[in-house]
Amino acid sequence: MDEIGLEYLSNSLNTSHVKLDLIFLKGLLVSASKSKSPHRNLEFAKLIGCPINKNKKSATTIYGWMKGYKTIPLSKISKMVDSSNFSWKDMENNLILIKSGIRRGEVNPTFPIQIDEKLGSLVGHILGDGSIDKRFHSVFYSNANKDLLQEFIEYIYTLFRIYPRIWVQKRKGFNEKSEWMKRVYDLNEVPEKHCVGLFCPKICCDILYAVCGKFAEGKNKKITKEIMIHNYNFKKGLLRAFFDDEGSVDSKNYTLRLYQDNKELLEDIKKILLEFDIKSNPIRSYLKRNKSRHYFNVTGYNNYKKFFDIIGCTSKKKKREFEILINKPSRLSTSSYSDSRT
Repeated sequence: MDEIGLEYLSNSLNTSHVKLDLIFLKGLLVSASKSKSPHRNLEFAKLIGCPINKNKKSATTIYGWMKGYKTIPLSKISKMVDSSNFSWKDMENNLILIKSGIRRGEVNPTFPIQIDEKLGSLVGHILGDGSIDKRFHSVFYSNANKDLLQEFIEYIYTLFRIYPRIWVQKRKGFNEKSEWMKRVYDLNEVPEKHCVGLFCPKICCDILYAVCGKFAEGKNKKITKEIMIHNYNFKKGLLRAFFDDEGSVDSKNYTLRLYQDNKELLEDIKKILLEFDIKSNPIRSYLKRNKSRHYFNVTGYNNYKKFFDIIGCTSKKKKREFEILINKPSRLSTSSYSDSRT
């Protein structure tokens, strides 16, 4: 599947609220209710689950929708589309915004959503240095590398037509708790050597979950079955972003390395690499500050050359080191799949 429409996502997003072009909405209501006054068609109101004002003999909620006073639950839109002469494609073309509920935090995604490298990159960054809040389900990404921050911002805008909120983190000592210094509105306003946090509203999480499954929640991150069945370009973007966040290039030792606290996640990353015919070494572990840390290496010229040519990286610093590695004379000990040093 290379794209996913709103109809496919509607069950997963049934508690979301939408705003539609007002002229289109009135046409939809008239078509679905078979009445010129949809708010006075009491059978229609019951059908879509709207309360009826017995004194006025009308559904004031529907009247409010027609006047543009309120957003509409997607679950009710689904019932309207089913009863009307309109299609989900018509819905997509007349969507103004979608949000997770009645509160703010709206986005305006372009449907159908493309299952492409950009979407894969967002997921890869969230699996890497990002997260999805366990309680509020807001999407978050943190980094000090402006190349990666800019990439995340651009792809969020491409998918959701919003810009993340940008917060600068105070520089801290090793054991000090993270603390936010200020909000800025452009990466050029970020002081040198400061880490940045990018925040996106809950609806972004809802849509990503609907497309990719619950791949990140709090500290729990995983490759879901939905991710595994997505296409080549999506997985390429995922690997690239994950490597930018959780990988390194060592030209002196002819090695790429990917590391993670979550061993199962690394095992699944290895499986996705194999889909690109890139072989990797076994996962190894070590203790870092009394905590297990896991990693695997990619060695052998053919393997890391494929990684460079097919997957690549966004970080300019990492790319320069990668180019040094690729252009160095290969050495015999790195031509095999295994590496005794690891």
